[in-house]
Amino acid sequence: MKAVAAVLSLCCASFSVSASTPASVQFTGVVQQDALPPVALDLQLPSQQAATVQLSSGFNLELTTPGNSASPDGARIRLLSSKGEVMHTARVPDAGLASVSFAYQVCAGNVTYMSPAPAVVPACRVSAQQSR
Repeated sequence: MKAVAAVLSLCCASFSVSASTPASVQFTGVVQQDALPPVALDLQLPSQQAATVQLSSGFNLELTTPGNSASPDGARIRLLSSKGEVMHTARVPDAGLASVSFAYQVCAGNVTYMSPAPAVVPACRVSAQQSR
């Protein structure tokens, strides 16, 4: 009887872990780069998957859902330059994550990550020296 109880509790524990993993994750984000128009994205990605979104600026966004080998315990968002250099990596440590909202502001090569994303991502400020 004790063996049956142990097996039953093990089965239930496995079920509760898999039940907390969502079928997909909704990524909602904005990338604002210098004077370019902001790029908005709204992408639903299946659990345990990864996708790369190429932006018109040449930047790439790598999105990874929980359970993927690159991010087993949560979601990962990476911004890469047009040369493939990692500019920023954000980790959202939540295996049950169903959605994430984020924004990147890239001004003169300086990256600011915001999560949750504000309603409006501020434009880059142009200094008096840069405008001459």
